[in-house]
Amino acid sequence: MLDNTRVPQKTAGNPLSSYRVIFIHGSPGSKEAYDDYLNHPALQQVDLVSIDRPGFGQSSMPVETSLKKQAEALLPLLKENKNTLLVGHSLGGPIALQLALLAPEHVDSLLLIASAFDPKLEAPKWYNYMADTLLAKWVIPDDMLRSNAEMMVLENELEKLAAQNWGSLTMPIVLVHGKDDDLADPGNSYFAKQRLPNAKLKMLNNEGHFVLWQNVPLLVNEIKAMIDLP
Repeated sequence: MLDNTRVPQKTAGNPLSSYRVIFIHGSPGSKEAYDDYLNHPALQQVDLVSIDRPGFGQSSMPVETSLKKQAEALLPLLKENKNTLLVGHSLGGPIALQLALLAPEHVDSLLLIASAFDPKLEAPKWYNYMADTLLAKWVIPDDMLRSNAEMMVLENELEKLAAQNWGSLTMPIVLVHGKDDDLADPGNSYFAKQRLPNAKLKMLNNEGHFVLWQNVPLLVNEIKAMIDLP
């Protein structure tokens, strides 16, 4: 298990609030990916926490390709006295889902944005194999190499995730995906919807993988609705 005390965090809002939103970034990325949300006036009355995953941002840990181990490292962020919403974008989505599977009694809702879930859609691409060569490792930036390490095993990691009982997740779940997403196929969210029949699936016209940054108002409204903010 990862050392839970070494998960860098960026916080905002009201730490005394009974509502907590935990933001999990994609690959590559960092806790700053959610700055628009941490700084948004409409969310300042709740406890906001964005984290750096292993190998990214200010994390001193090596990259960790196991979705389960990454989720385990976040367990201490789940508080019994907090109504907790997990927000995951891209690779952050399956990590959020895995965290909810580990501790469903401490996760109250999930917002999964442009996420990868279907193993068949996330097999390594030709450019992943190219980036995994010794020559490429001399010229590709370190954060992209760490991201590529995650992508090379993602298919297998998603198979492990899919083998678990998603039926234990009875909390409100919203799946948001842009129809024009060319990095995480929209079929990923259809796959998740089949496994989570009570989840709400929102397919967005004219939106791609970067809806997290390109349509902040829409996603802020989703967060507000899920934690019952006016």
